[in-house]
Amino acid sequence: MNNEKKLSIGDRVRIKSTGQEVTVDQVSAYGFSVIKFNSGGTYRFLNHKLEKPAITQVAYNA
Repeated sequence: MNNEKKLSIGDRVRIKSTGQEVTVDQVSAYGFSVIKFNSGGTYRFLNHKLEKPAITQVAYNA
């Protein structure tokens, strides 16, 4: 996993404890972000409990 601490609005991140992927809705300079769940709810979450998923590249055989 890529443990970059820089989050941007619209980033897809994973909650470390549950593995659920969510979308960053707002970013605070004080160490927390507002995340948006796929079900539609929003919640404030500490940045160190979020991680960016590793970028996977799919190779197709022609």
